[in-house]
Amino acid sequence: MSVCEEWEIMHLTPEGWKDGSYRHEPGDAVAIAPPADDVLTVRRHVSAAYNGPSRVIEDRTPRTEDMALIEQLLSKFGAPGFGV
Repeated sequence: MSVCEEWEIMHLTPEGWKDGSYRHEPGDAVAIAPPADDVLTVRRHVSAAYNGPSRVIEDRTPRTEDMALIEQLLSKFGAPGFGV
């Protein structure tokens, strides 16, 4: 059974969500440096088997200890808009 493995990273900043590194099938990974002012990094990994189950995992990594700022920016900009 063939499995598709894709992932994307997005960074929450005071200006909103910024695209980060990613890997989309069938291409190679593309590295994009995180913005200097990111407060939260979210990585979504999708593993999908053709004619089988799929799995989505999101990892959230705070880049600041100011949880109130993260909550404020999440309220303002919402969830990241992933393409995978």
